[in-house]
Amino acid sequence: MSRPTFDTNAAEIYRTSVELEAIDRRSADIVACKEQGDGRDSRDEEQLKESVEKARKKEIASYIKYNAFGTAMGFFVNGYMYDISSYIVAVYTDVFPSFRSNTFLQTAIGVSMLYGVMFGLLMFGFIADYFGRKKGLIMCSCLVLLGNIIGVASHGTTVNGGIWMMNIGLGVAGLGMGGEYTCNVPNVMEDSEGVDVKTRGRRTSMLVMCMEVMGNYMPFVVQIIIVAAACRNAHLGAASGCHYNILKRVSFAVATIPVIAVLIYRTRMRDSAMFAADKAKGKSRYDAIDFYVVIRHFAFRSVGAVMNWFLVDYINYSQGTFGVIILQSVIGVSLLKSLWITLAEGGAYLIWLPFLAALVVDKLGRRKTEVFGWMFLASTQLINSGFFWQLKAKPVAWIIWGTFVGGFQYFVFVPVYLIPAEAFPTKIRATMYGVSSSFGKAGGIIGTTIFPTLWVNFSGSAHSETLPALRLTMWFYAGLEYLALLLAFFFVPEYSQQSLIREDHRFDELRRRYAAKFAVRVGVTDHELQEESLQIGFFQLIKYKLKLSREEFQSYLKNYSATLCREVGLKTRARIELVSKLSTDYNDLTLFSRFLRIIRYGKAYNVQYEKNSEDMGYYDPVVEESDTEQLKTTEFDEISQSGVTGTLMDDVTAKGHS
Repeated sequence: MSRPTFDTNAAEIYRTSVELEAIDRRSADIVACKEQGDGRDSRDEEQLKESVEKARKKEIASYIKYNAFGTAMGFFVNGYMYDISSYIVAVYTDVFPSFRSNTFLQTAIGVSMLYGVMFGLLMFGFIADYFGRKKGLIMCSCLVLLGNIIGVASHGTTVNGGIWMMNIGLGVAGLGMGGEYTCNVPNVMEDSEGVDVKTRGRRTSMLVMCMEVMGNYMPFVVQIIIVAAACRNAHLGAASGCHYNILKRVSFAVATIPVIAVLIYRTRMRDSAMFAADKAKGKSRYDAIDFYVVIRHFAFRSVGAVMNWFLVDYINYSQGTFGVIILQSVIGVSLLKSLWITLAEGGAYLIWLPFLAALVVDKLGRRKTEVFGWMFLASTQLINSGFFWQLKAKPVAWIIWGTFVGGFQYFVFVPVYLIPAEAFPTKIRATMYGVSSSFGKAGGIIGTTIFPTLWVNFSGSAHSETLPALRLTMWFYAGLEYLALLLAFFFVPEYSQQSLIREDHRFDELRRRYAAKFAVRVGVTDHELQEESLQIGFFQLIKYKLKLSREEFQSYLKNYSATLCREVGLKTRARIELVSKLSTDYNDLTLFSRFLRIIRYGKAYNVQYEKNSEDMGYYDPVVEESDTEQLKTTEFDEISQSGVTGTLMDDVTAKGHS
């Protein structure tokens, strides 16, 4: 049966409250003109309506552009802040030989920001879904500004004391940087849905990943000037008179300028139209059905989103934080020369690869792009390990090969950034994005923490960071990358060309159908459905579970089930009975779940299962109203008990799909 045509443009389907008010005002003007008898004919009225519609579209396009620029600048600052400490660590290592052997303090600098980012992701994920993306973004910019101010002012009676003060600044800034992901990426993803579904991944990647990578190289531009002026002979040790505090303070001070600009600019940004529409449903708080749907239907895609982010950050942050030290150990260059090498690598090659990955991610698809990235990284890591000594003997070959290999990490990063923002519905998108990304930052913390220890322990009796031990760590990292390749192939969902609006509709339908099944199971009656004054929340229910007896708790359980039913529009027992029989088949778009269904139930079952999932996105609950009247009679109970309801339910489902 043919399906109705839906406009998948979010900006056409959803309107913010501001836009609705503007349209209402203009409609009132039309009515007023009619009442005054100004002589306009129907053609003039049509022209006025067209002008109103054009003004509305122009307003939508304007706020989307504002959101895009605010997103780009925010992630540019994020990129700068991520690499601000890399060469500060290298300077302290060269100026103070004792610092080089203090792996605990080295690790603290590397992970202090990551701890802040991890907790910021979790905290602002909830804030973005409950209070709004814009409010969260303004709070994020305030925290990043505060962290930069602490970094500029950091001082201590000893060198170590000054470093710990800087770590506090990095941690505070990290809280805001974590919120940048959970507030900004879902917002720009939802805006991109309204611009064009086919290029949603490219647009989001350009504004997020590409701008962050460009920001990654800005500290090198700033610090190469500072090192040349203040630490010209840093590699000679502390006696050289290197002004290391100047490097630290100016690096933070430079970042303060764009942070203030972004904070001011964000006062004009808006929540996306999709989020505004979801918020208008009045169901911001999480409930038991949300958790149930996530656990039952989103488990496999969560593995793909979480574990791949964990592994890519584990590898990237550990190697990135100690990258300069590795470069100095292998080819023996000075601090200033290593800065120039890193900057040349980025400007000549690395900074362009994210744009290439962004261009192909919609055409190849999320899964294929990520699998390609992991395959390339894993294979080249084996080459690095196998030909380690040959490459070390020729420093130029090491630099060129390492640069070429490193660029392909962005074929992993681009889909890793996109998948959590697409794989979950608008109601929980920011929260689940925060959970996925926080696991990634946990991987970065673990990798950065154990990398120096791993390097030393692989050295055996030497108890120092030797080159053979570095080679062993490279073998270990190759194994991790092949593991990530398998996880990406089986557990990454494919959302290229998939409408997020349709996914939101499926999620709402799942909630509605599971609410009906739950109500049937606990025996909710029409009397409880009509008691709208009894509103029980999920956490209240947990409290009653712990305090009350089984019989007393049962009544509260029924009231909670009735509350859920009222929220999803199920207000009669007859309709609950009807909806409870509808299919809850949901295709999570991972290969693992598809192979599992085929192995357990066969290909025919899998085809029907995926069809049911697709049809759910087009189902219209309005068709149930006429059938509910028929099912209010006692005849419905008799038919249900005799098992003849299958034909009736098929008719209802067919009507919903047509």
